[in-house]
Amino acid sequence: MASRQVANPEASGRKTAPRRTVSRDDLTEAAIALVERDGLDALTMRRLAAELDRAPMSLYTHVRNRDDLVDAIVARLIERLELRDAPGESWQETARRTLRSYRDLAVQLPHSFELLALAPYDTSPVAPHLARVVASLERGGLGAAEARQILGIVDAYATGFLVVWARSRAAERTLGADAAPPELTGMRELETFDQGLEALIAGLDATLAHGPAASDPPA
Repeated sequence: MASRQVANPEASGRKTAPRRTVSRDDLTEAAIALVERDGLDALTMRRLAAELDRAPMSLYTHVRNRDDLVDAIVARLIERLELRDAPGESWQETARRTLRSYRDLAVQLPHSFELLALAPYDTSPVAPHLARVVASLERGGLGAAEARQILGIVDAYATGFLVVWARSRAAERTLGADAAPPELTGMRELETFDQGLEALIAGLDATLAHGPAASDPPA
């Protein structure tokens, strides 16, 4: 009776390539790719582990839990905004540039963008980002209270518009062109976002930025 022989890669001259070490950055990029392909509901530790061909428990070497993973994604999205200081820029130009960066990110990563847009202000990636924007608005001529108030208003505008825009585009891809009545489709075009942004900045300039301070009593 012939004996069975077990294949030995080393004996045959073949060597098994070592598996590449997965980093927190790798997890973050893979998570973004997963969300963009399959939507936010697909973002689970098990699904991400399958994408990386790793055991689910191995991911916890790099992230504490799903919330920590979301924080890593949000931090990466903030990096992709590429917001830098622009000396001599007015607060209007800062607000305009910041919101246009949000708009461009929503176009590039519509599903992942929602994680940034809806992230609480006090989370570790978001708080320092907002503080930097507030500081830029102050350098552009606003007081500290005005800068925070105006950022809150324009951020709320961008969040509402762009999240709905991204979800509408996803619905159109799923349901086809008939997802929304033709007479309503223009209401959510990016050109409308830009027009609304200009109107919002002009209105803020005419009211909050030059009106009485929030702490001043009415005349």
